Amino acid sequence: MFWVDNVVSELNKRKLPLEWVDDAKTPSGRIHVGSLRGIVVHDLVYKALKSAGVNAKYTYIFDNHDPMDALPNYLPKEKFEKYLGLPLFKVPSPEKGFNNYAEYYAFEFKNVFNKIGCNPEILWTADLYKSGKMNPLIKECLDKAPEIRKIYGELYKKKIPENWYPFQPYCSNCGKVSTTKVYDWDGEKVSFICEVNAVDWTKGCGFKGEMFPFSNEKGIVGKLPWKVEWAAKWKVLGVTVEGAGEDHMSRGSSHDLASLICRRVINYPVPYSLPYAFFLIGGRKMSSSKGRGSSASEMLEILPPELLRFLMVKTKISQQINFDPARNTIPDLFDEYQKAANAYFDKGDRDLARIFELSQIDKVNKPPSIRFSALVQLVQMPNKEEKIKKERLSGWANYAKTWIEKYAPESEKFLLQQSLPESAKNLSDIQKKYLRKVSLELDKSWKPEDFQINLFEWAKELNLSSKDAFSAIYIPLLNKNYGPKAGWIILSDKDFAVKRFLEAANS
Repeated sequence: MFWVDNVVSELNKRKLPLEWVDDAKTPSGRIHVGSLRGIVVHDLVYKALKSAGVNAKYTYIFDNHDPMDALPNYLPKEKFEKYLGLPLFKVPSPEKGFNNYAEYYAFEFKNVFNKIGCNPEILWTADLYKSGKMNPLIKECLDKAPEIRKIYGELYKKKIPENWYPFQPYCSNCGKVSTTKVYDWDGEKVSFICEVNAVDWTKGCGFKGEMFPFSNEKGIVGKLPWKVEWAAKWKVLGVTVEGAGEDHMSRGSSHDLASLICRRVINYPVPYSLPYAFFLIGGRKMSSSKGRGSSASEMLEILPPELLRFLMVKTKISQQINFDPARNTIPDLFDEYQKAANAYFDKGDRDLARIFELSQIDKVNKPPSIRFSALVQLVQMPNKEEKIKKERLSGWANYAKTWIEKYAPESEKFLLQQSLPESAKNLSDIQKKYLRKVSLELDKSWKPEDFQINLFEWAKELNLSSKDAFSAIYIPLLNKNYGPKAGWIILSDKDFAVKRFLEAANS
């Protein structure tokens, strides 16, 4: 049974009136592709719940009230450095047409996950505060600050100062939230200071003041620390299912703290957890704010939406995804997708068929039958446009072109020579004889795999080494001693190959 069906089977036993599935992200910059994993994991659970007849809801929260705590390397320092420490919704958008910085990057990410078939209801944490819904939780957490200090101390094995309180005001003077610290709570107001050297990446203003910690429609005055806030959001919304990456779900992590806040402070059942492993690019974990790794939007330039979704669906949630476009990851992924499609349409392996089904965007579509490796060769052939159009391959062909241009190793790249290279005139007599043999066989109908095997057999018949046989093929076509699989190149344009081989044989 596929993992998501097991999860739904467990959830079904709870008989809750509503299963509320939730996920969240801080839009601190271009959101990397790794964050799509959480989106898809939660989307799968939500859709499987709905298919099982369970009343379910799926939301995605953008934490637009978090501070800008790092400057992405793709933004001009002189323009944005002054906003460090401010809430993201108070930072201007890098591009016109958006209300603020958070909205710009959130909408960029939303556009991607919508394209791969995920359509949760969008919520903004700033709106939760403005609505006043967070206020009872803020008061409860401040009133029970001693217990929260105790939880922090137990979990992280350190003593928490008695004048620490779980609230971060927006400084009344400079507007920053990263530098503020509450040191007293009298039941109505908090006393705080905007510490000058609170962090090493921006300066506080030194302001001291007091305020009511409760936000309303007029504006936000502050926020809970995010680990405490995570639990508070669960209760405010009524979330019953929410997972996170393995870094947040490991022992002693943020999820453990949020769970303890639920049990010992705010009296709310901890949502069903879905821990999932990292998404790596070339073996490296990514960071939105530091600009490392491929952004989610960039991934749609190199993979069709259904393949990007398939990449997330097919991998067990406990297993890391290591995506390396510079290697054979992309060709292998296309092959796996076609294999899954065959399982679905031919009633084959049930789990593989289920993975294909769950990877579809709107409706189930049968993919092209041509292998990606053959398509890579086709897009480099002369007169390719007619065949691509005839076979309805233009969609996947564009991704094959992108892979060749940006990621493919040199061994996969070739440029068919418009005229016979001078080096072809140095072929031996037996190599020329081999080319005549190959040319004569091209009047038959061949499958590329069978033709490739016969290229070796015909060489043996002439006592010609495989190395010399394939040099005889590649030199007239590519002016190289090597190249992609010869059978696919030759059969992609048989007329061109026959003409070129005979020209070389007679040179």
